[in-house]
Amino acid sequence: MHVTNKDVVLSKLVSIVGPKNATAAKHIRYAYSYDMSFVQPKLPDYVVLVSTVEEVQGVLRYANQEKIPVVPYTAGTNIGGLTIPERGGILMDLKRMNRIITIDTESHYAVIEPGVSHAQLATALYPHQLRFGWPVGPPSASVSSCAISHGIGGLNARYGLNSQEITSMEVVLPTGELVRVGSCAINPDAWHSLLPFPQMDGLFKGWLGSTGVVTKLGITVHPIPPVLKVFTVSCRNVEDMVSYMMNLATYEICDDLTAVSWWLAQVPIPYPYKPKPEDPPEWFSFANTNSFTEKEKEAREEIWETVVAEEKKKGTSIEVTQYPEEALRARTQLPSQIVGSTKNYCKMGGAGISWPGTFTPANKWAPVYNDWKKILIEHNLSPSIRMSMYRGVHYGMLRAMIPFNKKSPQETENARHAIVECLKVDLEHGGMPYKPPVDFAMEINQRAHPGYLELLKRIKRMLDPNDIMNPGKLGI
Repeated sequence: MHVTNKDVVLSKLVSIVGPKNATAAKHIRYAYSYDMSFVQPKLPDYVVLVSTVEEVQGVLRYANQEKIPVVPYTAGTNIGGLTIPERGGILMDLKRMNRIITIDTESHYAVIEPGVSHAQLATALYPHQLRFGWPVGPPSASVSSCAISHGIGGLNARYGLNSQEITSMEVVLPTGELVRVGSCAINPDAWHSLLPFPQMDGLFKGWLGSTGVVTKLGITVHPIPPVLKVFTVSCRNVEDMVSYMMNLATYEICDDLTAVSWWLAQVPIPYPYKPKPEDPPEWFSFANTNSFTEKEKEAREEIWETVVAEEKKKGTSIEVTQYPEEALRARTQLPSQIVGSTKNYCKMGGAGISWPGTFTPANKWAPVYNDWKKILIEHNLSPSIRMSMYRGVHYGMLRAMIPFNKKSPQETENARHAIVECLKVDLEHGGMPYKPPVDFAMEINQRAHPGYLELLKRIKRMLDPNDIMNPGKLGI
């Protein structure tokens, strides 16, 4: 950092965003220094609240000139330490940039700022009978941050990841320049498509805010089919559940196709580890389908019944079940507060929760789960695992939600160690961690092709020559 006098830095930030929107007060900085994960808290040196693109540019130009780190922040609801400052610097809070700029009800896209929450966007879309891929996460979470971090949602089996729903974007580079990618780069009023141009949006997706600040995002929104049908089954082991999910996914009739282990089905998740009783099955699945007509729904039912009959013929342990009404609402009426708050999962743990969240080939889910189960139980942690199919059948999300007692350094370190062990197992099976904390990034990089790492470094240097944007998060 060139500037050593904090008063000088604060004075300059105040000149950019105003006296009420920049501070070095410790009690405010502390609020941005931690999340619910095992990542150790670290204080930023300053907090600024920006309201306009021009303010974002002003802060980044100054920070780049003085080589001061900048960490972009929206709602802070992630559980991977993604906005904890590794090297201090400026915490740039974007929550006031919360305008829904456009909802095109005919072309089915919306343009939003980074501070727009899932609840806010849902409220604006529902009168038009439109929807987005709402995650089973806090309604206060940022739509933009979820999308650019390859976040999941309730429409993944139908449309893919939320990052695959991005149509255009506007970004401020670490050096302060404003760029646009996609159709909006050619016509400022056209936000409908990233194609047919080179997909330069990839320079800003999955980089954990280390290549620029996305200030506007175009996303696809979809009509809400009026006829809902949820198919629910249970299995006594993971192999039978994976067989069912891969079979059903072949037909691509589901908006969401997910299974959860018995431990994750308990809310809150048992902490420390609690053995599953003998009687209940170990796995439960819900498959959400939405149809425009009753005949379409009946066709989906016919396919599902065929799949269940085929699985029974194989001799698997599949059973058709009834999900509790509250649980169904929580999975179909999103954004939801019922299980939408991460806090609900970790009430037994003492305010700590983290994960190995991965994109893993579906045919590897069972062996990875069996290894994860052993590792977690050895660490006295519940194997609370979720499997969700993405569009098609070849891969999807395999994720453990691990509560722990953040008040205890020993219990926090125990959880961190177990989660990293699980991560190593998944990597060996070809799984890829997402929204990775730095511990994960280093494990990934140890296995990476040298050409991949060199390309990563070149792109980072090109966009961020002074390494100011969320530095250290990529583990390189």
